[in-house]
Amino acid sequence: METTQQPQLESERPCLDCTNGHRMSLGSSRECSTCMGKGTMSAPDFNAIFDAVTTTRKAAKGMRRFRQSAPEGWKKSTQGVDNRRAYYVWRMARFHGGADVTMPMVASLFCGKDAYRDELDAYADALAKKVFGTNLAGAHRWHNALGGNLNVKGLPDSAYSGGPVHDGNKPAIESEEKK
Repeated sequence: METTQQPQLESERPCLDCTNGHRMSLGSSRECSTCMGKGTMSAPDFNAIFDAVTTTRKAAKGMRRFRQSAPEGWKKSTQGVDNRRAYYVWRMARFHGGADVTMPMVASLFCGKDAYRDELDAYADALAKKVFGTNLAGAHRWHNALGGNLNVKGLPDSAYSGGPVHDGNKPAIESEEKK
């Protein structure tokens, strides 16, 4: 897999989750965790995201392959925008590609109200198509689970009712259930 070309975006956008880097909560002001108190969000570095969601281990010389496990530092995703974005792209690509079709709730929480979420979604979608050969597996499975009636042929088994829901590389935090 080769690196991708970075789209042209404005260098920063206002944070969608706060006013001037602070949010009101229960009558007091606190620093916004989405923008880390800046009030704006810098454009994603898609080359850095690509490097975070791919690895050279077990790849042909000079090439990269999609990570089976979450990007390094993802557990610190509340510590920085770049880690949250890399985890979000990795997880959404797995969802769209069929490697893990359970709802990507943790990834959605990590990405929150990122000002560039639409671009991150488009990137994850394109990456899924390149890595897994499809970007429809998660949508197909959930559309039908919610009462739809799609019958697209040629998707991975995980796209269909009764198929596997993930490939065994699911982060533990996304597997935890209350007993």
